[in-house]
Amino acid sequence: MYLAKIRQGQEMRYLLRKSIFDRGLGRYLFRQVYDLGPRPGDFIHHGEYRLPFFDEGLEEAVARAVGNSNVAGLLEELLWEFLTSEEREQLARTRRRQPVKLMPFTPEDEERLRREIHLFDRRRLYYLRYGAVDQSRIHRLHKKLCRPLFGQCRDEREYYIAEQEKVLHPAEYRTYVFAIFDLQRFFGESFARYMPEALDQELMADRLVEEICRLNGDDGFWEEVEGQGSLRPHLQRYLVMFFDYGYPPRSFTYDFTRDFINRHRQFRWPEWKPDDATEVNAIFGRTLEELRSMSKRELARLFRKRAKETHPDAGGDHERFVRLNEVYERVKKRLG
Repeated sequence: MYLAKIRQGQEMRYLLRKSIFDRGLGRYLFRQVYDLGPRPGDFIHHGEYRLPFFDEGLEEAVARAVGNSNVAGLLEELLWEFLTSEEREQLARTRRRQPVKLMPFTPEDEERLRREIHLFDRRRLYYLRYGAVDQSRIHRLHKKLCRPLFGQCRDEREYYIAEQEKVLHPAEYRTYVFAIFDLQRFFGESFARYMPEALDQELMADRLVEEICRLNGDDGFWEEVEGQGSLRPHLQRYLVMFFDYGYPPRSFTYDFTRDFINRHRQFRWPEWKPDDATEVNAIFGRTLEELRSMSKRELARLFRKRAKETHPDAGGDHERFVRLNEVYERVKKRLG
């Protein structure tokens, strides 16, 4: 369950929604659970000991929707921003943190990743995690970062990612939009990977509008029909990020600070495993043992054939083409 925020003129309307899987359509949609109107605080009652309790009708609706015995705890989490500071402080003291269990990524998870997680979602998670403007290594995105998006409709995913985007500084907004829409691919300059502010901004704006329009009309991405005929609300924030905010002034202090922050982000690039037979076979159509038994000329011939099939200009997938090149270079080095 999640809290949806719908702007109606100058007013914001809040609704509790739940993602459900429609077997007939074979996709996730949302179901309305409760309309909180413009003032969710009206459904919160402030009791003794600085602990809140909720409107009875609201609790009953949520219980019917999720069958959760701890309905109050769920509502505290969903309506956290509408609690008083004293209530948040008291709840933070009384709540016990449950240890996080790091579950391995199963074959079922791999299938859900392929089927449910769109490339645009991965680009956003990639930047938010690694702060990387260059998206050419997006295949190295840690798969477990996508797990929170499993089982969510498009509407819920957009609210989840919007919440993650709160870590961004306004000075980073335009660079973030440049990265997640992969606008780098429209520019041949060598510095496009790390200095988008030095590129032609009018051309960049034109390409961004084209990409937003393309994504806006992608029914396979949106799943729900809400917002047809106009720019979908979830995309509007990216136009605001790009056109209402500029790049920060470049200076030695700024560059030093950004370099320090990026070097201290808590992550490691996943190491490529040469014995990952499944990936190699998926990319080349041959096993790793078969590739190792080839001569360099035979390997190069196979690579050129696969490159023609996967090249974006021939209707192939950009990310798969990049991955093909990387695996080829690594296998070639192992052949000596």
